[in-house]
Amino acid sequence: MAKTVTIGLTGGDLVPAKIRPQSVSRQRGVTPSSELVPLQFRMPSEFVRAFKQAALDRDMKLNELLNAAFHEFTKNGE
Repeated sequence: MAKTVTIGLTGGDLVPAKIRPQSVSRQRGVTPSSELVPLQFRMPSEFVRAFKQAALDRDMKLNELLNAAFHEFTKNGE
């Protein structure tokens, strides 16, 4: 059997060696999730791929792009 070695630990030994910075990914929007309603529908895979790429190219979330496109559509349709 291996010997058990006891080492006196202090509170300072329990501090993480490296504190990770906050994620660089985009944070959730200013609207709380509890106020959002899911919108679900099916689209052709080619459209989904193009839509996701368009959002990525503009550094937008998918719901942000859909919202912007809808507002532009309704503004031009009046």
